[in-house]
Amino acid sequence: MSKNDGGPACSKRDCGEAAVRRSGHQLLCAKHYRFAQMRSTAKRAGKVVPTHEQLANLFSRDGTTCRDCKREMNWLREDGADTQLTLQHYRSGSIGFVCLSCNTRHAHMPGDSYQTIQKDHKHCPQCETVKPFSDYSADNGRSGPIKLKSWCKECSSASHANWQRNNRDH
Repeated sequence: MSKNDGGPACSKRDCGEAAVRRSGHQLLCAKHYRFAQMRSTAKRAGKVVPTHEQLANLFSRDGTTCRDCKREMNWLREDGADTQLTLQHYRSGSIGFVCLSCNTRHAHMPGDSYQTIQKDHKHCPQCETVKPFSDYSADNGRSGPIKLKSWCKECSSASHANWQRNNRDH
């Protein structure tokens, strides 16, 4: 983020950053716009809604590095959707900033097991087991640090065989 260069300034007190979005009657910088989005999303989901001050303190501690995958994050989706900074509510009750990619992976894993899973393993949502990367096929159409299919080879093969049995005409 850069300081305001003559355009409209963020409406938040003592911010001084350039405004990039309108939220209601306010003009907000990218950081304060995402803070408002995170609070709104948490409220809709029935989760703990942190104050702007709590988010600012969390940001000053964590910065823009994902605490799970250690990638650099950005504020706005158009700057890279999978690395957009999001608020993660851990099941332990703590909160933290993670990239959208890690946030999505948390949602699809039982408990907070995403944090304790071995780095060379992955959770298959079909068979609900954690398996090594070697049990997954490559997904060449996907971007990001892990380019593997969602389902393990065994589940993918069984699903494909089932589809072939039920769709002989195709």
